[in-house]
Amino acid sequence: MSLQLTPAVAFGFALFLAVLVATGAWVTLDARARGSAHPVAWGVLAPVSGIAIACYLLWWRRGRPRESPPSRRERTAATVTVAGVGGLVTGSLVSPPDPASQLTVWPIAFACCLPVAYWVVRRRFGVREGVAAGR
Repeated sequence: MSLQLTPAVAFGFALFLAVLVATGAWVTLDARARGSAHPVAWGVLAPVSGIAIACYLLWWRRGRPRESPPSRRERTAATVTVAGVGGLVTGSLVSPPDPASQLTVWPIAFACCLPVAYWVVRRRFGVREGVAAGR
């Protein structure tokens, strides 16, 4: 059985690539704010390697305070990353185990996870009500 490229599958695949780019952008911006000597290397390796992102999140990032507050771009990339992971987990639990079905269901799960991801990132980065949106 081969994977048929329908518009829904193509959209799911494009969204998957967008989440990978957002993950790389978030890791790069976060590593730069924490004083990494090689933030781009972290940003390139993290989305394509589970080991690299685990090392970054669980080892390297720990104990290094931020030198600057998170920007709007960083919060947006983090929101897309969190919603992408949540959508992948949810989509894999509710869809059949073939790639075409998962790529078709995943954008819907991603959209459902976006409000939760926005709330999680907003709470985690400590953005308060009344703070200007451009900060």
